[in-house]
Amino acid sequence: MSLVSEHEVEREVRRVFRRFAEPQSFAAPDAGGVMGLFIARNRWRRPVAHVEARLWSAFEHRDFVRAARQPAGDVWHPSETGLAYWRRLEAESDPFRAQHQMQGRRLVAVDGKLVPVAVNEAETSLDWLRRRKGPDGKPLVNEHAFDAGEKLRRDFSLARMSPRVTTDWSLALAPGGGGRKLRDPSDVSDRALAARERLARALHAVGPGLSDILVEVCCHARGLEESERRFGWPQRSAKIVLQIALDRLAAHYAAKGK
Repeated sequence: MSLVSEHEVEREVRRVFRRFAEPQSFAAPDAGGVMGLFIARNRWRRPVAHVEARLWSAFEHRDFVRAARQPAGDVWHPSETGLAYWRRLEAESDPFRAQHQMQGRRLVAVDGKLVPVAVNEAETSLDWLRRRKGPDGKPLVNEHAFDAGEKLRRDFSLARMSPRVTTDWSLALAPGGGGRKLRDPSDVSDRALAARERLARALHAVGPGLSDILVEVCCHARGLEESERRFGWPQRSAKIVLQIALDRLAAHYAAKGK
């Protein structure tokens, strides 16, 4: 097996962890001796990315991943070390964003109780769009769309609160059934699990493609230009796609009475 350079590790972490860090994602062996990355948004039907065996071995050697034993076979989740390394790489690639983020905690109402969640106190892309007006004099994002995006962000934050929320989470029951259950439900708090289920239902309702921009902007607080670069989209297209996605998200929450 050939040696893996530091550059290769950084490149692979940037490529893989963007999806690996999403709720319900996990890695498992796939055909051809590679690791496949499975995510909730396509209901784990097929891997959205592959990692070569030598690169995956580098992940394991650096403790970037951790295994969780399952009756059907082991699966892997990102470790706290791996997530921290990925976030550091992301911050280095966008120092302006890292410099202007002010991490804090805020109390939000969940099921009638005030719950502390991690937030970025600086103005987010969604805040910026809500405060700016288009040529017609109307906000680029209306209050209903903004509230929907904030609900999604809140569930994303709540789902990641517990230090053990990734344990066996990938096999939790997804929207629509499928027979997947947690091996040990005590590994995940009821509140975190409920948040992840709401998050999965919301992204599923919005649909593939559109849900990607919601995760980038609402959950990861990335800017529109950065999102366009990540997806390879034309300039100024992310705003339009985001507006459509937020409208669908708001309709989902309205239908659920949330």
